[in-house]
Amino acid sequence: MTTYTRSHPTYKDALELARQLSLRDQRRLRAELAKLAGVKLIRPSHDPKAIQLARLLADEIRKTVQSATAQQSLDDAMRQLRGQAWS
Repeated sequence: MTTYTRSHPTYKDALELARQLSLRDQRRLRAELAKLAGVKLIRPSHDPKAIQLARLLADEIRKTVQSATAQQSLDDAMRQLRGQAWS
């Protein structure tokens, strides 16, 4: 049996690790990230409208994936939805 291991942490993993840092280290990390070109660290919006829109989009995506996978394998559905291999 083969198990899948991620070579890179997910955004959620990185966020949880960053939250474990002291406030001083969080500020240092934010300052270092600001020095990198193309890296932008933005806090998620807590606006109720943004949250509602995100939930609606998540429901729409969930329905699309469920309807696609009911007729074919998940790999085939993801290839069709994204146009490339996803794994």
